[in-house]
Amino acid sequence: MRGQKIEWKRIAGSFAVMAGCAFLLFVLAALLNFLASAVGLSTPERLTAIITSLSSSGTLQAIMAIWLLTAALAIAAPGLWRVLSIATALLFDVGYGVLGALTGFGLAIGIFGGNWYVLMWAAIYSAVVAAGYFAVKRWLVGDVRAMGQARWIVAAVLAIAAPVLLLWL
Repeated sequence: MRGQKIEWKRIAGSFAVMAGCAFLLFVLAALLNFLASAVGLSTPERLTAIITSLSSSGTLQAIMAIWLLTAALAIAAPGLWRVLSIATALLFDVGYGVLGALTGFGLAIGIFGGNWYVLMWAAIYSAVVAAGYFAVKRWLVGDVRAMGQARWIVAAVLAIAAPVLLLWL
């Protein structure tokens, strides 16, 4: 239980730092973009358009698809969890950092630009990813083999969902 509490603190801290840095980056970029707009080197909408395109990036889809496939492998072959847990934790930290940055950008856009689209999707992605990560981790901490036939069904669903997420969502 204590290890999980430390993990939550680490994740929340990383998320908050990335969100704060992204918020500050947006403010600094907005100031620079304002100056560039004044001399005709940019447009006022440029920064918001760039950040909005980040929120619909294929990178987020790829990160989430890899998480799904990793979870499927770990459920199908629990012996791999030791190896996969290190890679999954690193991927989770990087991916959640990206979501934290998107949250910071989304908050800045919402406050300064009036568009809450990026923040909404960053919050949805963050909640889904966190819930999925901890659900799979909880299953894998216990005995996955005790799931019986359901283990293979869950692994198959996740393995099929991964390329669908990558290609069409």
